[in-house]
Amino acid sequence: MLKNISSKFGPGILFAASSVGTSHLVQSTRAGAEFGFTLALLILFTCLLKYPAFRFGTDYAVATGKTLIDAYFKQGRSSVFVYIIEVLATMFIAASAVTVVCAGLISSVLAIDVSIKVVSIGVLLFCVAILLGGSYARFEKITTFFVSLFMVLICIAVALAVGKADISSVNLLPAVEFEQSNILFIIAVAGWMPTVVGASVWQSLWVCAKSKQLGRPLTAAEARFDFNLGYILTVGLAFGFLLLGALLLYAKNVTVAEGATSFATQLISIFTQSIGSFAYFIIAIAAIAVMISTLLTILDASPRAVGSVFALLKNGSETAQSAPRSMHAQIIDTVEHESHYYRTFLIIQCIGCSLVILFFMSSFKVFIDFATSVAFLTAPIIAFMNHKAMVSAEVATAARPSQLMRYWSLTGITVMALFGLVYINFGLLG
Repeated sequence: MLKNISSKFGPGILFAASSVGTSHLVQSTRAGAEFGFTLALLILFTCLLKYPAFRFGTDYAVATGKTLIDAYFKQGRSSVFVYIIEVLATMFIAASAVTVVCAGLISSVLAIDVSIKVVSIGVLLFCVAILLGGSYARFEKITTFFVSLFMVLICIAVALAVGKADISSVNLLPAVEFEQSNILFIIAVAGWMPTVVGASVWQSLWVCAKSKQLGRPLTAAEARFDFNLGYILTVGLAFGFLLLGALLLYAKNVTVAEGATSFATQLISIFTQSIGSFAYFIIAIAAIAVMISTLLTILDASPRAVGSVFALLKNGSETAQSAPRSMHAQIIDTVEHESHYYRTFLIIQCIGCSLVILFFMSSFKVFIDFATSVAFLTAPIIAFMNHKAMVSAEVATAARPSQLMRYWSLTGITVMALFGLVYINFGLLG
């Protein structure tokens, strides 16, 4: 029975894995290290506001047997254009950044005295080989195992850190001075938490792939439970890193290290301080594992998304050209069209990330700033596109969002747009 229940999990856990390396590990830890618990409510508020935008990825796939990319094509070229910009930034820049952090972690643990570029390329090739040599099922099992292991360690580390922490003389709720650097950091935390809104498309892709693996469509109840579990884990991980940063860095007046290798070394020291030096290698292996799982999710999702875009550009939206089919037949078509180009775009992604790592590391901050700008400016637009998809005629009336969920979604879109305007003012024009 337990095996039967666990077999229905997958996309939600992958979502949690994709969030760790893109926001939690760095942003949440820094938030705790620099501001104690002050930004805790901001993290919770942001995750709640973005919940509908991410959940609509799951809901749309379950209701239609298609991905959100199909919905964007039906909405028009402008929607497709916005998503292409977002996915390309993730495909090359975000993937390269996560690869470098992962390589820094490995270099620190194994004391590898080799250029970070060489280690990064090695990590990248290793992950691409896993994806090229396996199926969605294998990818899901590997990632789920890594995330589960890391969740256990996070819980142990936080519990021990809370038990050992001496905070009697420390103010863990300091006032935030609203100078430009702090404002930009707060906006960055809000913008990347729990991850980029474009990851909602990954959810729809993974739900379709999971349904194909099961040989039947996921039910709405199964998919919703899986997504909610993954989202709760995602928020829990964010608070776990925030607590560790606050108790082990802020409370001890330790500055967050700059650079991939230095930060990786500091991250492991955070865990060993709370759990004990005896657990160093367990912690190190788990940290590497969860970073690899994050990298695997990004490397898997982006080629799926681009493959789906390319298939629709080449073949057109099929709904208008074919007779009605069963939900399962629609899912099979969706996954096969995207899978047809998957390996090609995975290899292209590997080559592109390798070029960024090898030749543009000196300008890496420029690339990261560009990816951050894209994430901020496209977030409310993609959230609105997801909202439109869920209230469209493609979705059966019974499967459309409730009135409460619609207001919740529109509120989130409005706040994301305001954050985007603040970011333009302070980040791009300031």
